[in-house]
Amino acid sequence: MPKARVSVALVGALCAIFGTASGFLATPLNASDPDLVHILCPDETKGITRDHKWITREAIRRNLRQFFIDYPPADKPEFVVPESASLTELYHAYYGSSASPARFIRAVNTIAESNVHADSSTTLRYNPSIQADAEIFDEYSYSMSDRYPQILTAILVDEAFPAARSLLGVTLHSLQKFYAHSTWVEQGNTDIVPDLGLPGFSGFDDPAQPDEDVCTPCPSAQGECRGNVLSGAGLTTGYYTYVDALATDYLVPKPTTGGKCSHGGVLDDTAGEAPVGGINKDTASPCFSPHYYLHNEAAELAVKATDHYLKVILDAVDVDLYRKLFDLYHGSALSIVMDTTGSMGDEMNAVKKQVHQIVESASASLYVLVPFNDPAVGPVTKTDDAKAFLAAVDALYPHGGGSDYSEMFWSGVQLALTNTPEYGTIFCFTDATGKDGELMDGDIAMAQEKNTKVTVVFSINNNEVSNKVTSIEDFHTLCDLTGGLFIPMEKFDIEEITPLLDDSVESSEVDINIMKEISSAKSINIPIDDSIFDFKIQVVGQPSSCVLRDRSGKEYDIMDEAAMRAEPNVEVISYSSTIRALRWNSPVAGAWNLDLEPLTETLSVDIQGNSTLSWLGGFALLDPSPPHPHYMDVEGRPLMDTIYYIDVNLVGYIESKVKDIDRIDYVSIKGDVLRTIDYSGEIDDEFYVRSEPLPEEPFYVLLHGHVISGNAFCRLMSVLITPVQASVEVASTTKELSARPGDKATGKFIVTNYGLESDFTITATDDKHFITSVTPSVHITQNSSAYVTVGFSVPTSATPGTVSTVTVTAASVKQTQSVNSAVTQFVVLPLEEDHDKPTCVVNDAPSCEGFEFMGICHTKNWTASATLQDSGSGMQKVYPKPDGFSSLVDDFTRGSTDPIRASFVASCCLLQADIIGVDVVGNVGKCQIDMGVLGGVIYDFQVIEVGITWAYLRWSLTPNAIEVHKYTLVDNDDYTWEFPCKTETCYRNVTDLEPCLLQNFKLSPVFTVDGNDIRGGNAYASATTLSRAPGSPFVCSRLCLNPSGFFDPVRCNMTEKTSFKFENVEACAKYEVQITPIDLEGTLGRKVVTVDIHTKGRMIKLGTLTSVPGKPVNLQVKMETYDSATLTWWDPMDHALCVETYVVTTEIVSGVSSQEVSHRTYRSGANAGITPQQHFFQEKPLKGCTNYTFKVYPRGFSGTMGPYAREDRETLETDPIPARVFMSLETPLARLWHKALRAPGAPKNLTIGQITPHSISILYDDPAENPQCAAHIGLDIAKASGEDKQLLSSTSLVKGHIKEHTFNKLDACTKYVIKIMASSPEGLASEWDSIEASTDVEVSGPAQNLRVDGKTTTSINLKWFEPEANGRCVIKYSLSWEGGSIEIESPTPGGSLPHELEQLVDGLNSCTEYTFELTPSIVHDIEGPTVTLIDKTVC
Repeated sequence: MPKARVSVALVGALCAIFGTASGFLATPLNASDPDLVHILCPDETKGITRDHKWITREAIRRNLRQFFIDYPPADKPEFVVPESASLTELYHAYYGSSASPARFIRAVNTIAESNVHADSSTTLRYNPSIQADAEIFDEYSYSMSDRYPQILTAILVDEAFPAARSLLGVTLHSLQKFYAHSTWVEQGNTDIVPDLGLPGFSGFDDPAQPDEDVCTPCPSAQGECRGNVLSGAGLTTGYYTYVDALATDYLVPKPTTGGKCSHGGVLDDTAGEAPVGGINKDTASPCFSPHYYLHNEAAELAVKATDHYLKVILDAVDVDLYRKLFDLYHGSALSIVMDTTGSMGDEMNAVKKQVHQIVESASASLYVLVPFNDPAVGPVTKTDDAKAFLAAVDALYPHGGGSDYSEMFWSGVQLALTNTPEYGTIFCFTDATGKDGELMDGDIAMAQEKNTKVTVVFSINNNEVSNKVTSIEDFHTLCDLTGGLFIPMEKFDIEEITPLLDDSVESSEVDINIMKEISSAKSINIPIDDSIFDFKIQVVGQPSSCVLRDRSGKEYDIMDEAAMRAEPNVEVISYSSTIRALRWNSPVAGAWNLDLEPLTETLSVDIQGNSTLSWLGGFALLDPSPPHPHYMDVEGRPLMDTIYYIDVNLVGYIESKVKDIDRIDYVSIKGDVLRTIDYSGEIDDEFYVRSEPLPEEPFYVLLHGHVISGNAFCRLMSVLITPVQASVEVASTTKELSARPGDKATGKFIVTNYGLESDFTITATDDKHFITSVTPSVHITQNSSAYVTVGFSVPTSATPGTVSTVTVTAASVKQTQSVNSAVTQFVVLPLEEDHDKPTCVVNDAPSCEGFEFMGICHTKNWTASATLQDSGSGMQKVYPKPDGFSSLVDDFTRGSTDPIRASFVASCCLLQADIIGVDVVGNVGKCQIDMGVLGGVIYDFQVIEVGITWAYLRWSLTPNAIEVHKYTLVDNDDYTWEFPCKTETCYRNVTDLEPCLLQNFKLSPVFTVDGNDIRGGNAYASATTLSRAPGSPFVCSRLCLNPSGFFDPVRCNMTEKTSFKFENVEACAKYEVQITPIDLEGTLGRKVVTVDIHTKGRMIKLGTLTSVPGKPVNLQVKMETYDSATLTWWDPMDHALCVETYVVTTEIVSGVSSQEVSHRTYRSGANAGITPQQHFFQEKPLKGCTNYTFKVYPRGFSGTMGPYAREDRETLETDPIPARVFMSLETPLARLWHKALRAPGAPKNLTIGQITPHSISILYDDPAENPQCAAHIGLDIAKASGEDKQLLSSTSLVKGHIKEHTFNKLDACTKYVIKIMASSPEGLASEWDSIEASTDVEVSGPAQNLRVDGKTTTSINLKWFEPEANGRCVIKYSLSWEGGSIEIESPTPGGSLPHELEQLVDGLNSCTEYTFELTPSIVHDIEGPTVTLIDKTVC
């Protein structure tokens, strides 16, 4: 966008620093919330604090960063990512910027939320063995070690990752609590307890004895307390009691001996009991945590302990399953539920054929197939093997089905939901309703829990559709509540449905908007922000009109399939009478708009985009009560008329440059706004927004905000939220929801009724069919609760580790809105406890003596053999770590207790390795091979000092028998230094660096072996150079100039100064300047100083001219009647914000003169500071059958007029007559109608303008005949002669005032024929006019493929091809050799050119080597590059 020469100067202290605070509780909290002020005392909080969610995510971030480095992408063997990279930045660095990390972030969040659940659940929050309180160390460690085999077997046996994440989160909660609640940190420990939480943990070395004094009194019961832990005392945890009727059976009273520690803080009743005070380090607030000053140390140890625990999990499950635990795979799942009853024969065959095509073309990471019939359901096929999936599909055949035209549809959906990953889509194909409707509410609850869309493709090919249990309306409900589509078809047009399946596999899209049940004309705003790569619109139903407009006003008629397929940036995914799915690639950011109207039935619209920005949301309640205040996630559906906090998790907000969140809307299924929650607070990875009371009707949640460019964005939660008046909560622990094969178990659930007094019907289902009984019904009064029980019986044949997904649903008999569900898991335990690790003994110790040095280590391999055995549950698998081995392992069956011999071969470049054995319950045993440190490896590479333009580096090299020849150092992947260093520790000063910038260094040793240079491994370091005014911890600042309310690129600059000037900003505009401090490590400060700047308009000069608005864009004139015209245009691209009004003039054109007949002012509204908008203006009365010129001028605030937009049109002779009135042009009425359909003449005065070697410009004037009929100008260009005489390009231009065009990317020295014509809006075209021209001369490239094509004792025959670059410009070739030269003429420039040339060189000496040099020349003997060939005559 051209700019007025405007400058904005910022003067002040740019390195302002602010503090932030959150809590090391379960979740981040707003400490200034009235319900929390007295608990967290924000005015007393000291520094940054951490919560369980942060600790869990941070540990996973560190763990996966190292995991990605250890197991790099195949195309990036030296994968490196900054230590500070966020989770989304890690994902994008590994999988690519366009890959969506939503599933991955959701998997991480699920673990974090399960961690938080330990502070929410009645059975966990009060339990000191979960919370690491009351000195019950044995129960505390047992609770974690008992859960470990459940986590491992859920992964190893059933690949039940949701259950594994849930169990893992609870264990991590207890593990992290130890460091905040015990005196481990106070005892001076700086490392973690490595085996804590794992089977076989031998206990703590020195736990406090029951009668041992461990604490002394603090100065007061509340507030900061130092030195109250007795030196030399045993390890202890604090006692924590409070008044809560539900906690009575769990809490352990503090002993009255006067020497035990309290947890402490304002919520702890024991803080006032002797000895007063406490020891907890949960927060950085002395009000809640007496030992707040040790909070950071405790949090860091909790992160390290979590990371260590995850590494143990990785050892046990290996790489592939570990990726799946975190949903780390690119691509989605193809999940199909297929009705296989007899009536589905034709449809099934069609689906089979198309599924083959999808599998061959798509890159699904997982395939799920669930057949269902009556009464059979399954078996499920779940595989990542495409061949196995296709074999299962091919094996399907139509058969059976009862006489009631209802099948086991809901059972099939349940099985698919259990096996489909989160954030997927399930496609169901059927021609009948479901008879197992008791599963419907549970299926919907599970789909919403997993954020899985369910789409139903319903074939109406029989006349006896039964509503025996569930109806077609229930299919609609399923699709609406999960965000899927209901697609009814007379018969499966599978070729139209297939692209939707294919697209769901290939793309990872975010939801922008969903509207359903559209029964009248609707206008839908579609904000396309800068982070959207492409977006898709799906319209289901039959619209009468459907038009999309981009931000410039360009229209796309979605009802015109041919026009859509012709659009270069539009991809037609699927197009039929009932569904239209189209994608817009690389859309222009800004406000788009979709106008549509249904023909007969209602419409559904789904708008999705591929973007780096997505939103994972949910509802939570603030629970300020003890033991730990936090936001408690809502289980199941939320409650009506309840004030919740909306959990906003912005995925990729840093990469997408999100500027703000301004509101959240609750929107009905038809698109009506029901509630608006304004927000002006800060944004982060996760934050909470206080909601308005929830509406009673179902609604979607839309998040609105802006990216840094000023463009608006919108993201939608695809789940339709259905508020209810009842809740269902799991009241059993994971231990109670588990049993061994052959055993029984009972689970408890709490149903609470907030509606009318009523009986509630209870249903319970699980996909493995372990449920044997359930409380059938309960009577609950208003605002009361009741327990229900579910009985389980595990068959003796069940495999330990099997996980069954359990759904319990309660439905009020009186109120349809009082229905809710709880989803949990039931785990089959091992038959016997096994806490013993497999044994591993190395039989043959390997040796790399003499080869353990970089440079020669690759020339020798080592071999090792080991014997592994497990005497408990038996061996599960044996494998080496890291990768790079060739291995041979004895065959064994799962659960074998026999010795297993394994041998491994690896290069001596790998001197440390593990041979790992994992037993059935996940215990890990290993042999560790350690042959010392590899010599010649760089270590401790770091920047030890930086200056303004220099960095001083230091590194060491492990001892090596091969001397380093040199080092190679690369700065910022740009400049390379090579230098020697012969000492073990080396130093290097790197100069000529830019100040105040992050500098990245890559260092490599180079060894000389047998005369060859061999490069060693790389090492990396980075640091930020200083500013010119050091002294602050923040050495410089990043300034970003953000447009406020209009489109303009964001500009960011680094400076070490305290003032900065932005040049060439937009006039009449508001900008926001963000100033962010940067420290020595290049890390951005957490706080940003924001300054609003308003630029001027009327006083700002561009040279000597006042800044005026630019020309209005896309002026269109529509002749609606014979005496009126409607003008539409968009704001100028240049200085739109300076427009105060528009002036519209209308002129009658007669011959070469014109007469102004109207001059009217239209107020703009453009200066409201929004993105460019469209304007409408009607001009009347006009004369019929008359040529008019319409002009629109922008007028600025100073009254100065900008350049006008112009459109010439002819009014109609009479009002348009519908086409159906006449049948042929022979009737008078038809001839009257056709009078307006006149072809224009050809454009006149076609001439050649500027010519370059690769472009030709043409000039032309409007047609002399019927110029008002010319709407488009057609241009063709073709080469004039030669073998490639064909049409090179065809261009259609909208007729305008710029009557010139440039053809680019042409060949030099080539003659072209250019043709031009004009056409009317109705497609009537003029004759073609033409002209010829040749491009200019340009130096050629080298001749290609100079080679010998035959030789004798005295001659050599040479051949070559013309230069690829500008070959037509060559007029001759100069060929020289020892003792001779010759010039070879080339065809005339612009003429036909042979592809291959030939020259015989004779008179040579036999058995002699010659060097031939061939040089092409153009006019004036200007030579191109020379190519050389050396060959020898025959002896």
